[in-house]
Amino acid sequence: MDAIKIIKEHGVVPVLGLKDPDTAPQVAAALRRGGLPLIEVTMRAEKAMDCLRAIKSTDSQMLAGAGTILRCEQVDQAKEAGADFVVTPGFNPKVVARCLELEMPVVPGCITPTEIEAGLEMGLTTFKFFPSEPMNGMATIKQLCGPYGSIQFIPTAGINLSNMEEYLSSDKIAAVGGSFMAPAAMVEAQDWEGITALCQKSVEKSLGFSLAHIGINGDSKEEGLATARWFAERFGFQVKEGGRSNFAGTYVECCNQQFPGKFGHIGIFTYSPDRALAYFKAKGIPTREEFKNVDAKGNLVAVYLEEEVGGFAVHIVKKA
Repeated sequence: MDAIKIIKEHGVVPVLGLKDPDTAPQVAAALRRGGLPLIEVTMRAEKAMDCLRAIKSTDSQMLAGAGTILRCEQVDQAKEAGADFVVTPGFNPKVVARCLELEMPVVPGCITPTEIEAGLEMGLTTFKFFPSEPMNGMATIKQLCGPYGSIQFIPTAGINLSNMEEYLSSDKIAAVGGSFMAPAAMVEAQDWEGITALCQKSVEKSLGFSLAHIGINGDSKEEGLATARWFAERFGFQVKEGGRSNFAGTYVECCNQQFPGKFGHIGIFTYSPDRALAYFKAKGIPTREEFKNVDAKGNLVAVYLEEEVGGFAVHIVKKA
């Protein structure tokens, strides 16, 4: 189980201070039903480690991590309890070294250049950013990522349904963490349906699906341009010529050749094609591997769904 990869594919990490080992598996089940089969259990409560152990004993495929790890002996305890990863609030070289020794994925808190460089020296590239909102959130993260282009952050503290999209729209964010999808009051009330609904809402926001454009197939450059000019003459849309297609405004793509789809395609924006791909895979919705597009760095930027609707293919595109 590649913990960091799974975290990035989901983009949202429930960070919960569980207290009751008897209900902890039910919390995890509610998260899973809502599309978030992962959890970070913070080690702040007396029976937190027992909660982690209960979750893994009930659902071994649930990605469960131990958070707020401060000492090396806690790493050993987390390993014994079945933890899949460890999260630390700050950068403790001894704790990180112990995790690496045990081959335990670790996400240490690093909010200064000195801490980031220490983490990079130990082979890490994904760091916790805590406390995010009090530390000016994305503004600070963008500054830190300037000299360190290979890193990503998992910000926590102050993240909620209202601001999570501001974070997840950035390539510098591996995921966001918080308890907004499973507030303590709902856990205490055992409102599993409510937690599942909040998880579903969190997943929707993490993907950021929105209409990008409508693509109209053509057979030649002349036909593609003629279609674009048709829209320009009637609606005043500006024509922008391209190699394989032309745009009339921003919402109509007039193709110079036959792309997937009997008539054309519907472009859907997403913050992360990788997260979208994992989301579709979990739902059993196939994509067309032969039509994946990547950028110069090898990052996925677009992919087609295999199925069509109304004679149109569906093109999932990274939102700039």
